[in-house]
Order: sequence, then structure tokens, then C-alpha cells
Amino acid sequence: MDMRVAAGKMVCLDYVLSLADGTVVDSTESSGLWTYVHGQTKMPSGLEKGLEGLGLGDHTRLELAPEEAFGAVDQAAFQEIPKTVVPTTALRVGFGGELPGPGGTLIPFQIHAIHEDTVTIDLNHPLAGQRVIFEVWIRHIQD
Repeated sequence: MDMRVAAGKMVCLDYVLSLADGTVVDSTESSGLWTYVHGQTKMPSGLEKGLEGLGLGDHTRLELAPEEAFGAVDQAAFQEIPKTVVPTTALRVGFGGELPGPGGTLIPFQIHAIHEDTVTIDLNHPLAGQRVIFEVWIRHIQD
């Protein structure tokens, strides 16, 4: 039977995620295959659409605009917090971490600017505003 990536199918794949300049930012090389349920797992919309209909053993290279990947930079996601709540060891522009979010989730942040009494943190996805390339190999598809 010819299995294809479609809603509700469990899919195992290998991928390399790169910036437009070729810098690799993530891959399954060290973490192993990524398994997900198509149409039910949160992922960039362009990736989900680009995988739809692929078959076992297929390979694709998807060049995604920010809107299809991790979104545009949202200026409302820049928040001022009191400098006193940030450990002194973390007080540097570019420092990243995670804050507790609703329902036990974690929200990634990065320090954008340091002021006299406050720190500006960026709650955008770290790849927001970036054109990215997903190179994907379909390894397994199951009902």
C-alpha cells in the first residue's frame, strides 16, 4: 500500500533546519528521528503543507518565508521587566532562557536590552522574522 503523509498519519522523519544563509540551527542528526501526528502536532504551517502528500523515502527542501515558518517579529512580544528579577549572571544582551507559561508550558525569551531599572525581553520565537529552509526525509508513515 502506498502510504502518504496526510492528516492523522503518524510520520517519522529526519530534518535539517537552516537559515537562508545556510547556517544549520537544528537537525535530527543528534536527537534521532522526529515522530509526530500530521495535522495534530504544532509545527510551522509551511512545513505541514510542504509535507502533505509525500511518501515513504521522499525528500524535500522547503524554503519558507517568516509567515510560513515561525512568524514575523511581533513588537508586542517585547516586554519590560524589573531588572531585580533577572539573576546578575544572566544580565547580558542575547541571554536566552525560558519562563513558566500557562498550563505548565515554557515560554522562550531572550534579553534584548538592559536599562537602568528594567530589562527588555523578547518573547518572540527565536527564529521569528527569519527565512528558513527545512530539508526533510520521510522515514516512516503509519495509520
